[in-house]
Amino acid sequence: MDSVGVFGRTVADAVHGLDVIADRDEEDPMTHNCPNHNIKYSKHLASRTALKGAKFGLPWSHCWNCISPQRKDVALRVFEAIEAAGAEIIRTDFPCAEDRIAPDGSWDWKRGEVAESEFTVVMTDAYNDINAYLSQLSDTSVKLVDDIVRFNIKNTGTEGARPGDIPAFSSGQDDLHQVLNSQGRKDTAYHKAFQHTQYQCREQGIDAALRFNCADSDGVEFDALLLCDHKGAGQQLAAQAGYPIVTIPIGLDSHGLPVGLSFQHRAWEEQTLIKWASAVEDLVREVQGWRPTPEYRNFRSKNIPVDPID
Repeated sequence: MDSVGVFGRTVADAVHGLDVIADRDEEDPMTHNCPNHNIKYSKHLASRTALKGAKFGLPWSHCWNCISPQRKDVALRVFEAIEAAGAEIIRTDFPCAEDRIAPDGSWDWKRGEVAESEFTVVMTDAYNDINAYLSQLSDTSVKLVDDIVRFNIKNTGTEGARPGDIPAFSSGQDDLHQVLNSQGRKDTAYHKAFQHTQYQCREQGIDAALRFNCADSDGVEFDALLLCDHKGAGQQLAAQAGYPIVTIPIGLDSHGLPVGLSFQHRAWEEQTLIKWASAVEDLVREVQGWRPTPEYRNFRSKNIPVDPID
């Protein structure tokens, strides 16, 4: 399962928070492989002048070609500014796009056969990790995934256990039922799915897109990948690969909704992403000023059920 990192008003705010929490965690085996626990991430913050000579890859298939015209307009203005600052943005692709990303570019964690699906791994890990977390809590009777399921059923009006109770979870807690049914078994299907998703999202995904081979040259090693990642494909690949990703706001679309630009790289390259994200953020602020506030239009509106007429 992926882990949500730090949030901040700016890249610098988030990085200062990362400096405080980043270290070896005895309860998180992933941190044991970090090559440098003493790195000071704030030293890698950069200004827009760092963009000169940089080369960025723009994953195309199932990514950029699936972005709405309104969001593309926002991103293209930023891309023009990045190129004017001396950087290059070059089309690339994830070789795993057909396997891991839905045709419309959306995140689908149940995509593929059982032995290839991200959800096969998520079900098992969620069961084991949630139970481990709950077991450490005091002053609560909720100690297992089973308890969460029963609580949601008892309070379905607020928790959305049944389909249709809450619009945000139209199918109810069906995913949680599948987590419960997995019983945390790391069987053959689990191990195959884990190996498949990591290989596809690392070697055939982010690693390959960073080393894009051009037909008319010896190839390009990109400084980072850029994704205008509204539908979540970039986050999906990074999560399955276990790689870092940084997202910054770059403007609003025609509906007043925020548009983000994500930066991707390999494992333990947080400092690289911090450099480029902070440099582009500085550039966007120079070109556009302080970012506009999202306009959550019609947020008080109510959906009125309408029966279709045959």
